[in-house]
Amino acid sequence: MSEFRLEHVNVPSRNPHDLAKWYAENFGLSADQHIARGDGILLVFQEGTPINQPEALHIGFRVQGMAKLHDWKDRFEKPLKIGPEFTSFQILDPEGNCVEIYAENTSA
Repeated sequence: MSEFRLEHVNVPSRNPHDLAKWYAENFGLSADQHIARGDGILLVFQEGTPINQPEALHIGFRVQGMAKLHDWKDRFEKPLKIGPEFTSFQILDPEGNCVEIYAENTSA
Protein backbone atom coordinates (compact mmCIF):
# COMPACT_ATOMS: atom_id res chain seq x y z
CA MET A 1 0.00 0.00 0.00
CA SER A 2 1.22 3.46 -0.89
CA GLU A 3 2.13 5.77 1.97
CA PHE A 4 0.46 8.59 0.04
CA ARG A 5 -3.31 8.43 -0.58
CA LEU A 6 -6.32 10.70 -0.82
CA GLU A 7 -8.17 10.72 2.50
CA HIS A 8 -10.95 13.26 1.96
CA VAL A 9 -12.31 16.04 -0.20
CA ASN A 10 -13.60 19.38 1.15
CA VAL A 11 -16.35 20.92 -0.96
CA PRO A 12 -17.72 24.45 -0.46
CA SER A 13 -21.50 24.54 0.00
CA ARG A 14 -24.30 27.02 0.67
CA ASN A 15 -25.87 24.47 3.02
CA PRO A 16 -23.29 21.89 4.17
CA HIS A 17 -25.69 19.87 6.36
CA ASP A 18 -28.30 19.44 3.64
CA LEU A 19 -25.71 18.57 1.00
CA ALA A 20 -24.11 15.91 3.24
CA LYS A 21 -27.60 14.48 3.79
CA TRP A 22 -28.25 14.42 0.01
CA TYR A 23 -25.03 12.46 -0.63
CA ALA A 24 -25.88 10.08 2.21
CA GLU A 25 -29.39 9.45 0.90
CA ASN A 26 -28.37 9.05 -2.75
CA PHE A 27 -25.16 7.06 -2.37
CA GLY A 28 -25.72 4.93 0.71
CA LEU A 29 -23.37 6.96 2.89
CA SER A 30 -23.89 8.14 6.44
CA ALA A 31 -24.25 11.83 7.22
CA ASP A 32 -23.02 13.48 10.40
CA GLN A 33 -23.75 17.19 10.29
CA HIS A 34 -21.64 18.49 7.34
CA ILE A 35 -19.82 15.20 6.62
CA ALA A 36 -20.82 12.29 4.37
CA ARG A 37 -18.83 9.11 4.78
CA GLY A 38 -18.72 5.49 3.74
CA ASP A 39 -16.17 2.74 3.14
CA GLY A 40 -13.15 4.65 1.79
CA ILE A 41 -15.19 7.84 1.25
CA LEU A 42 -15.05 11.06 3.24
CA LEU A 43 -16.72 14.17 1.82
CA VAL A 44 -16.61 17.27 4.00
CA PHE A 45 -18.93 20.13 3.08
CA GLN A 46 -18.00 23.53 4.42
CA GLU A 47 -19.78 26.86 4.25
CA GLY A 48 -18.84 28.69 1.08
CA THR A 49 -19.68 29.44 -2.53
CA PRO A 50 -20.28 26.23 -4.50
CA ILE A 51 -17.72 25.49 -7.21
CA ASN A 52 -20.49 24.67 -9.69
CA GLN A 53 -18.19 24.10 -12.68
CA PRO A 54 -19.22 20.65 -13.96
CA GLU A 55 -17.20 21.04 -17.14
CA ALA A 56 -13.99 21.46 -15.13
CA LEU A 57 -14.43 19.50 -11.90
CA HIS A 58 -16.36 16.47 -10.72
CA ILE A 59 -16.56 13.93 -7.92
CA GLY A 60 -16.08 10.39 -9.25
CA PHE A 61 -17.53 7.22 -7.75
CA ARG A 62 -16.24 3.97 -9.24
CA VAL A 63 -18.48 0.91 -9.12
CA GLN A 64 -17.45 -2.70 -9.66
CA GLY A 65 -18.71 -3.94 -12.98
CA MET A 66 -21.14 -2.97 -15.68
CA ALA A 67 -24.15 -4.57 -13.95
CA LYS A 68 -23.71 -2.23 -10.96
CA LEU A 69 -23.23 0.73 -13.29
CA HIS A 70 -26.49 -0.12 -15.07
CA ASP A 71 -28.26 -0.29 -11.69
CA TRP A 72 -27.04 3.22 -10.83
CA LYS A 73 -27.83 4.53 -14.32
CA ASP A 74 -31.39 3.24 -14.04
CA ARG A 75 -31.77 4.79 -10.60
CA PHE A 76 -30.81 8.24 -11.90
CA GLU A 77 -32.35 7.71 -15.38
CA LYS A 78 -29.25 8.88 -17.25
CA PRO A 79 -27.66 7.62 -20.48
CA LEU A 80 -24.25 5.99 -20.40
CA LYS A 81 -21.19 7.44 -22.08
CA ILE A 82 -18.83 4.74 -23.35
CA GLY A 83 -15.17 5.68 -23.37
CA PRO A 84 -12.03 3.73 -24.27
CA GLU A 85 -11.34 2.60 -20.67
CA PHE A 86 -14.47 3.45 -18.67
CA THR A 87 -18.20 3.77 -19.14
CA SER A 88 -19.91 6.47 -17.09
CA PHE A 89 -22.74 8.89 -16.56
CA GLN A 90 -22.94 12.19 -14.75
CA ILE A 91 -25.49 13.95 -12.56
CA LEU A 92 -25.51 17.26 -10.74
CA ASP A 93 -25.99 17.50 -6.99
CA PRO A 94 -28.42 20.13 -5.59
CA GLU A 95 -25.70 22.80 -5.67
CA GLY A 96 -24.55 22.09 -9.23
CA ASN A 97 -21.49 19.97 -8.47
CA CYS A 98 -20.92 17.24 -11.03
CA VAL A 99 -20.92 13.63 -9.83
CA GLU A 100 -19.66 10.93 -12.16
CA ILE A 101 -20.40 7.26 -11.62
CA TYR A 102 -18.26 4.91 -13.69
CA ALA A 103 -17.04 1.37 -14.22
CA GLU A 104 -14.07 -0.06 -16.01
CA ASN A 105 -14.88 -1.48 -19.44
CA THR A 106 -14.36 -5.23 -19.53
CA SER A 107 -13.50 -7.19 -22.63
CA ALA A 108 -15.99 -9.83 -23.63
